[in-house]
Amino acid sequence: MLPRIRPFARLIVLLMVLCPVTARPGDTMGQPREGEAYSLVFRGTPLDQALEALVRLTRIDLVYSTEQVAGRRVYCTGRELPAEALLRCVLAGSGLDYVRSSSGAYVLIEARNAPALFGDLAGQVIDGETGVPLPAANVLLAEAATGTTTNDAGFFSFAGLVSGPYRVVVTYVGYETARDSVWVAPGARARLQVRLRPRTVPMHPIVIDGLSQRLPSRMLGSGEAGPQALASVTFAGTPDVARGAGRLPGVAATQPLADLHIQGGGGGEHLTRLDGIPVRHPVSLGRHLGAFSPLALRRLVVHKAGFGVEHGSHLAGLVAAEHHVNGEHRLAVSLDPISANARTHARLTLPGKRPMDLMFAGRTGLWAQYQDPGVAALLRRWNSVDPQLAGRWLGQPVTTRSFAVLHPLPDVAFSDLHAALRLTPAAFHLIDASAYHARNRIRADLTGLNRLENTTEDRLILTRDDYDWSNWMGQARYSRLLGAHAVLTVQAGGSRHTSRYSYRALQTNVLRGTYTDDNLEQARNRFEEALQTSYVTYEHNAIREVTVRAVLSHSLAPSRQFEAGLFASHTDSEFNLNNQFIPAFWYHGSAWTGGTYLKGTLAPGWHLTLEPGLRLTYAARRRTVYAEPRLALRYDRETGPLGPYALRLAAGLYRQFVNQFELTSSGPTAAVPSVPFWLPIDRTLAPPRTYHLAAEALLMPSTAWTIRVEGYYKAQPRLLTIDYATLVKLLEAGPRTPLPQATFIASTHGRAFGGSLRVVYTTPRLTAGLDYAFSRAVRRYPGRFDDRLVPVPWNVPHRLTADLKVSLSDHLSLHLTGEGARGRRWALRQAYYDYLALGGLLPDAGPFDLDRPDDHRLPAYLRLDAGLAYTHTLGPVSLQAQFYLVNLTNHRNVYDQSLETTGTTVRTVDRLLPGRYPVFAIHLDY
Repeated sequence: MLPRIRPFARLIVLLMVLCPVTARPGDTMGQPREGEAYSLVFRGTPLDQALEALVRLTRIDLVYSTEQVAGRRVYCTGRELPAEALLRCVLAGSGLDYVRSSSGAYVLIEARNAPALFGDLAGQVIDGETGVPLPAANVLLAEAATGTTTNDAGFFSFAGLVSGPYRVVVTYVGYETARDSVWVAPGARARLQVRLRPRTVPMHPIVIDGLSQRLPSRMLGSGEAGPQALASVTFAGTPDVARGAGRLPGVAATQPLADLHIQGGGGGEHLTRLDGIPVRHPVSLGRHLGAFSPLALRRLVVHKAGFGVEHGSHLAGLVAAEHHVNGEHRLAVSLDPISANARTHARLTLPGKRPMDLMFAGRTGLWAQYQDPGVAALLRRWNSVDPQLAGRWLGQPVTTRSFAVLHPLPDVAFSDLHAALRLTPAAFHLIDASAYHARNRIRADLTGLNRLENTTEDRLILTRDDYDWSNWMGQARYSRLLGAHAVLTVQAGGSRHTSRYSYRALQTNVLRGTYTDDNLEQARNRFEEALQTSYVTYEHNAIREVTVRAVLSHSLAPSRQFEAGLFASHTDSEFNLNNQFIPAFWYHGSAWTGGTYLKGTLAPGWHLTLEPGLRLTYAARRRTVYAEPRLALRYDRETGPLGPYALRLAAGLYRQFVNQFELTSSGPTAAVPSVPFWLPIDRTLAPPRTYHLAAEALLMPSTAWTIRVEGYYKAQPRLLTIDYATLVKLLEAGPRTPLPQATFIASTHGRAFGGSLRVVYTTPRLTAGLDYAFSRAVRRYPGRFDDRLVPVPWNVPHRLTADLKVSLSDHLSLHLTGEGARGRRWALRQAYYDYLALGGLLPDAGPFDLDRPDDHRLPAYLRLDAGLAYTHTLGPVSLQAQFYLVNLTNHRNVYDQSLETTGTTVRTVDRLLPGRYPVFAIHLDY
């Protein structure tokens, strides 16, 4: 029915009909045909544009003034509706109504005494079987054509919804899509709990985000590895969290080290968080293995260039890991040649029927029980003697031609423990708590016999690397819905990292033939006491951090949301360092930082979403507030020349207030290549800063194909680096000299740019993926390399990887993984550039100019792994067995090189990575 026209409204209608300047183009279009049905969809479209589209489609006569529709937007999904019903849909919630004149024209008027037309919706997304909240789930309101993602507690909220029915579509990786309906009443607050049913994701090893009824651009700017990716056997011979992340686009895990590099950034230019708390240096086994038990984690997300203000202040990105709290009474165990892993879940019911879920997980190394051939070969080759460094340590030339290595394998021990709980004290309230502890140690002894020319004696050389570190982390987090508009999260936690490293070496002349493999242990026992008092490198580091934060997410309207956060942290760091090339010195410092951030999510229409943000950080030691503005634009289309697609463009300013540095090991064997330490900025140094510009595209030409393209550019006007040139000159300064940061840390600059392409083809029986990544990163090293911009040592300019999984049967599948890299520079051991070149200790390096590391190229890296995976379920027990041949073609891959001088001849000695070796792993889930 047409609304009743009051007397004063009749006058307005008469004036508007008689006034030609207010007539819209539709007033001469004619009348709609009776019985005709029309369809239109508007998502935050300006009202004037929506009305013009309505007039063109339906040919109705419509009269309104420009002032009436200014600033109003439309959310309407009308399908197969008559013209008048479609007009009502367009005007719903706009504050306007209409009347129809005797001529059939529709005239817009202000709605009078209309009831409240808006309501709110909030809810939670949980696992349908276990009740576990699902963070980062995609929630889409079909009628409002808007969406959001859940927070860490699985909560979401929408405010200012036009009253009426809504279809809610929820998607989450590893779960079936859920569809539900909810009625939003005028002036009311609706609450909804959506339960998702788990399903198997037939993809390996990386989760690829699709476009199934969601706003896919929300997933651009980051990469995610789920439980399947984290539990897959890797190059290290065991499931490895770090290498699982290294398979994501734009992220590299250098072989054989587990160090991660995000889009050209250094290993210390991103932060690793576990449940939101910083965890420093999460690698073990001499830097070859990630320090988190893969069974303990539910997922790992890497945020890359252009990440938002809510993720913090870091130069390159963020690695965010989350504990796996399942909620079911389950037990999972896995066994491989390197480690044994276990995880158990339990659910308790507290008084008042309040559920509490518990998770315990642990991992321990098996080196004392079984020494895996692949890892043994890796450590043996890694622990090879460098002739130049050995000669500097021992005071006499050493040549590999006359050097016989008689050394046992290193002693390796590592373990980690994880515990987590989740408590629901009331509806839409959630408490999370977790703790983590890890301990790692590697001791590598080496005994070498060096034949002395023109004598009957050999020189017995003994070295020992001893590296020990531990991590602690604990946190508690509380989340709740505040009405139907907002979600509040409060968290407090802390972490601690300590490490100790020592290197010893000595030599003595012995009668030739005295020591052989048979009495090697006797030889080591004889010199054990002398080894303890020999020249020693000693390095110790400890960092303690306490963090508190509060986050409020508020929905103003379906198309307007904001998030505000308050945070404060205290960092305390201390270390003492020394080796043969730098003076012994120590440092202790602490710092407070605190601040706030504000992020908005705005959908102005035209398929665009804007995400402006500003982060303000107060550095107490410098008494300065630092601003970091950032902006991201997202564009989503359901149709296009190549099917659905999404785009993202992001830019911003990024700083870092706790910085990681790595001191290169100076020993001739160096089982541990470098030792990291951390410093909060003090008053002598301003924080580093970079500028990001990132662009990404996600396309799905069909249900089988997914294409993802990304590019980035990082301007780095201020970076911080260890000033090796100054440290080497300070060798005569005396022991344990306290030095301010500005003495041994220097500022520099650089830039990084690159991109990647990933193409994935998926069918029920086959999954194939191809990745190509290009990267270039250069920076200046103060006092070195003629102050030129040179490529960074970790950069891999060209990297190509390919994955293939073929299901041979319901239980058996074939896996092939290939990787190739070329263009790597800095071919010599890092100590050559950091110590020998600066000290003038290698005056004749032949064709190798140590001031030009960019001219020293390594051969191409090639590796092909092949394996079979068998899965079988028998009742409540699920079994998975994996068998792989790593480096199937036995390719000779060179990690780095040493120089050996014989007379006037200089030749290179390659340090090789392992050849072909088998890996076997078994996983049981009950």
